[in-house]
Amino acid sequence: MRKIIVVLFVALFNLVCINAQEFTTHEYRYVAPKDMDDYINREVVYWSKFAESEMKKGNLTYWAVLKRVGGENQLNEPNILRINTFVDIDKEVDWKSITKLFPKMKFKDMDAREISSTTDKIFLRDLGNHIQGVDVVPERDFKYMRINYHNMKNTWWHLNFEAEKVKPFFKKAMDEGKTNVKGWGNSLILTPKSEEFKYKTFSYDIFSTLKDALGPNDFPDMDFPEDFYADWKENYVGERNVRIYKVIKFIDVNKAVKKKN
Repeated sequence: MRKIIVVLFVALFNLVCINAQEFTTHEYRYVAPKDMDDYINREVVYWSKFAESEMKKGNLTYWAVLKRVGGENQLNEPNILRINTFVDIDKEVDWKSITKLFPKMKFKDMDAREISSTTDKIFLRDLGNHIQGVDVVPERDFKYMRINYHNMKNTWWHLNFEAEKVKPFFKKAMDEGKTNVKGWGNSLILTPKSEEFKYKTFSYDIFSTLKDALGPNDFPDMDFPEDFYADWKENYVGERNVRIYKVIKFIDVNKAVKKKN
């Protein structure tokens, strides 16, 4: 996903006919090994608090910082993923207002971009498809995330299949404790759309251990129906882009608002 040209994929906007209004950005960054501890400290100590304050204001609903586990070309590929979900993508967040939360700190000493470089930025449309098991406690169980980018012939057939077939099957398996997956969700990719980035949708699987995230069997105690993914595979193009990340810190609006009240 290097040198991605971010262009507006207008056609997908015209196809969106769902109620969800939130937009998410995936911002990939490269942090030199010598700066990684400092970078993570800045995100956890300062920016998680800022994200929480923005949720209380009604500007954000989700924020997370993840560190890539393994992978190829580790000296050049992005190793940090920063996720933000905005209530209104046209309402600009005043990131520099973080100094109001930490008046004794200089902005440059908190700015994680000072010790990192942004390599890619992806815009996604939230579809409202986010599930977890009944006994799952996110703070305890959300430790590793498998990020999947998908390409297919018919985007909306794929999304409908995941909403109507995959989502209820995963939820049933989670509720019955028959899968290692602790959380699942998907989104529509809006931009970029280029020869270097052909993916049209995104999905994620969350696990409590790296062993489970690596697989290979996410459902050791539950069998898939015969040919469950047959049509899905027929509609698929190429290989998935799959990466595994360790969840460093995340904040969601429900937790933030609850603390406020």
